[in-house]
Amino acid sequence: MDSLLNYFIFSLYMFSAIAIWRLMNGHNKSKIHQIIVWVFWLLAIVCHAYSLMPIFDNDYSINLSINYALIIVAFIISITLYISSIFGNTQFLGIIILPILSSIFLFDFTNAPVSIPLNNFLFIHVIISLISYSILCLSAAQSVILKIQEKKLQSNQPIGLITSLPSLDAMDNLLFKILALGVIFLSASLLSGFIFLEDIFAQHLAHKTILSILAWIVFLFLIFARKIYGWRGNNAANVTLIGFFMLFLSYFGTKAVLEVIL
Repeated sequence: MDSLLNYFIFSLYMFSAIAIWRLMNGHNKSKIHQIIVWVFWLLAIVCHAYSLMPIFDNDYSINLSINYALIIVAFIISITLYISSIFGNTQFLGIIILPILSSIFLFDFTNAPVSIPLNNFLFIHVIISLISYSILCLSAAQSVILKIQEKKLQSNQPIGLITSLPSLDAMDNLLFKILALGVIFLSASLLSGFIFLEDIFAQHLAHKTILSILAWIVFLFLIFARKIYGWRGNNAANVTLIGFFMLFLSYFGTKAVLEVIL
């Protein structure tokens, strides 16, 4: 990828994150400042989309090596959060999400292409998987902010950014809404894997499959624990982060070992 473009995307995302932080922190809540956030974030998304062009090969396939897989997931997360921020109160997630997305453009893993045919059912499985990872990444970010908010409120320090956040109940409900959507896509990912892959427990897929199933069990357990035992707040956030860590290792951890280390 063009390193100059990478640095430009990095800068746009970081500027957007800082602008959101200043907006949430009460430094400047004018409509003009909000428009600046939307414009720079949208510009980052457009440039991000342009950076994805090299993944398309001439033989009706796409390159899903770890480098491009990370960029695709980052793109799905960014555009999903952007749209949800316009129609819902989720813009605050950009304070955590956007710097993480920007950091991806500072790294360039040297690894062989991993071509996935576009006219193959495997492509459907991969796309569903990437969407599920993206949504559950948002749930992890929501968990981090929820933990910080609860800690500040318990210590009677609800100042600055914390006062601009929705109530704890609203934050908790948002977490489980994101989780539920993520679990739906993760379930579809696992189901499509069993249907489309000839041997889902092949040597190079065994770790990915097992960790994905474990993460799915953790997320389902949390959703049922909320309904039955009323789990919420810090406990729910901790379990969410555990499940996301398993899911992250299942895909990107496995890809890093197979494509970069080995």
